[in-house]
Amino acid sequence: MKYYRLEITDKNGNPPLDSSGNAIGPFNTKDTPGRGLHIEFDALITGYDVINSGTMIAIYGLPISMLRQSVQLAGYQLNLEAGFSEGLPLANPLQQGNIISGQIYNPYANWIGTNQSLNLIVNPSPLLNDKGQALSITLDGKKGEKLSDVLRRALQVSFPDFTLDISISDKLILAEAGVGVYNRIGQLAATMRSQSFAMINSESYTGVQMVMQNKFIRVFDNTSADSDGAIQILPYELAGQPTWIGPVSVSFKCPMRGDLRCGDSIELPTNIISGPSSLLSVNNERSYAMLRNTVNFSGKFLITSVRHVGQYLNPDNSNSWVTIFEAVALAK
Repeated sequence: MKYYRLEITDKNGNPPLDSSGNAIGPFNTKDTPGRGLHIEFDALITGYDVINSGTMIAIYGLPISMLRQSVQLAGYQLNLEAGFSEGLPLANPLQQGNIISGQIYNPYANWIGTNQSLNLIVNPSPLLNDKGQALSITLDGKKGEKLSDVLRRALQVSFPDFTLDISISDKLILAEAGVGVYNRIGQLAATMRSQSFAMINSESYTGVQMVMQNKFIRVFDNTSADSDGAIQILPYELAGQPTWIGPVSVSFKCPMRGDLRCGDSIELPTNIISGPSSLLSVNNERSYAMLRNTVNFSGKFLITSVRHVGQYLNPDNSNSWVTIFEAVALAK
């Protein structure tokens, strides 16, 4: 069954109160599989050089006490976990995870006919620091330094409460002093990706990407990925065939997964009828055509983009609770 847990808290971890003094949330379907408030979201998580805006989450069925103008949710922290709970034969509760995390930037109520909803625009990164000032990132790189060391030093100062995971090529070395001040992490991400292409001029190189989510900053490229520890995508976990969308990039869709994130290495399956994880069972060679027993392609890839699409009460199980991944082939 579909599962989600939506939690809204202040900086002390306390839930907000509605106009009647009741706590708003958490909204959890763990104890009521298949039943819960309807929520909708379409969250794209990718490098900050591509997009650094947030997403909107709509919650339906809330009482008027939670929708009144007196209820102020701006600045609150929002965390949304999603996936599947135990019950269906192919559902895997171990693939649940936090898919959206950030600050509520603009909350508003909406009415469409008889349907009323609470809409929350969530920014994945903090808008201000503890002093109410806009965050800035200062680079002080010296000639000959590794780009990974320069970025780690700068990000630790600007985001002391975040966990850093920097895994980029050691060939990215500054040819001259790299000094600069960036008001937003998106500006830094765009600059670093452009510079990384200039440092490593290769057709198979995809550049440095930066992603911030769940108090976690990951900086990665496709040269330092752990191919030996690639996560296996089983045949029944694919919704449709993987598709090439570029010279070295692919797209594939799975039921909602919160355990895979940008920068993870994955391995697509070779076929769908042989092996212990087979999806089809056949009696003889004539029971299937040659094109039915294989995936279009296989191999190891690095996830560069994750898009979570959710409509909780929509019965379309092929599209209403899914995660769409984009990945690039690991550099040789």
